[in-house]
Amino acid sequence: MTAPERLRQRKGIIMNFRKLTAALAAAAIILSCGCSVRPSSDAAWVTGSVSNKKDLTISIDDFNKQYKFWLFQQQIPDDTASEVTEKCAAQRSTIINGLIDEKIILDQAEKLGVTLSEEDQTAVEESYNQLIDGYIESCKNYVNAGESGTGEVVGEDAILKEAEAYFDEKLTECGMTRDDILMSVRTDKIKEKVKAKLAEDNTIDRTDAEKEYEEIVSGIKDMYEQEPTYYESYSYYSYYWLPENSRRIKHILLKFDDADSTEISTQRANGDDEAAESAREAAAEKLMPKAEEIVAQLDSGADFDEMVKEYSDDSGSTQDGFEGYLVVPEGGIYYKEFQQGAYELENIGDYKIVTTDIGVHILQYAADAKLDDETTQKIIDVILESLQETAADTAYDEAMEQWHEEYSYDIAYNTLDIDEPQPTTEESTASDSAAESTTSGTASDSAASGSAAESAAE
Repeated sequence: MTAPERLRQRKGIIMNFRKLTAALAAAAIILSCGCSVRPSSDAAWVTGSVSNKKDLTISIDDFNKQYKFWLFQQQIPDDTASEVTEKCAAQRSTIINGLIDEKIILDQAEKLGVTLSEEDQTAVEESYNQLIDGYIESCKNYVNAGESGTGEVVGEDAILKEAEAYFDEKLTECGMTRDDILMSVRTDKIKEKVKAKLAEDNTIDRTDAEKEYEEIVSGIKDMYEQEPTYYESYSYYSYYWLPENSRRIKHILLKFDDADSTEISTQRANGDDEAAESAREAAAEKLMPKAEEIVAQLDSGADFDEMVKEYSDDSGSTQDGFEGYLVVPEGGIYYKEFQQGAYELENIGDYKIVTTDIGVHILQYAADAKLDDETTQKIIDVILESLQETAADTAYDEAMEQWHEEYSYDIAYNTLDIDEPQPTTEESTASDSAAESTTSGTASDSAASGSAAESAAE
């Protein structure tokens, strides 16, 4: 396996510098309740060897609540319409499997002694309130929405009140109350606690994270030796490791005008490098007096960063706190004149003029690029968190797989109007092998019985 391939395997960890929290999104609810699922008694029931089967049964009513609410969110008035039948069937399958998981989680939480603390309850309330606020906010859009609206309502308070009433009305049509939403949020928190409980035996510690960090660094080094340009293409690699003699380069860019830039790029595209070089020299000649004037000011003690802000056409380098572009030995992402010029500067603070296809640059050797221990430790912290989360996910997934086998739910596929999953190729092969084994055994037994009968007759 090449170094770039090994790096791609770890990209999920490398890029996870900060855990991002997704905002709660509320979908618009504007339709009346209705779906194709026929009334019946049970949507799913336990067939495994557990004691409280009745409590674990999922009713059609439980299923319909969630399904109808989803139809509202998706603004689907008729789930039998050809353009949405496949989507709706897939969602029905998702909902029933989600309800099964909820039943299993709540049952196992009780067996594991998982409860919600006051802090957990507060978090549940906060999440619930945010979710409700989002739904009501979405309903505001339909308070005065023509025929589907509720009439002319004026004033923010009046609109909010009407939106709340509208939201509760739609919940009622689904057979739901706000408590159903609260219980859903509560179940999510319990699932989180169960997952944490299962992860208590997790033996991953900082040593594992440090080892992972070293392996990542080793992979980055190998990859750089093979493809320096690939290293440059992913800026976050530089947080892990920097090649020796890496530099921070600042510049003041004086861009060519559009006509000159077009001429240069056109000649390059045509493969006429000589004409492109000629056009570039002519364009640079126009800008050189200004570049030399800037250099003269620098020679007189002008601050380079202030000159960048005043003169540079590169907006990215004019921001406060910009440390300079990272340039590494053997790099290839910059114009060759920029790359070469960066390493022709001998001392930090030195500057010089170079010309590329986009304009005239005044380069400055701003600093040596170095890693600091604080950044390294933060990265190891992130790796540790990622490894622990992965281990927790694995423990949870393995437990759920075992619990699914233990509870062994049957689903009313016909009633829910969803296709029953077909066995995988491996399952089919195993089933066929078992059948062949049974048939073979029966034939052998018959033959043995025949021989015994013949012997007895003799």
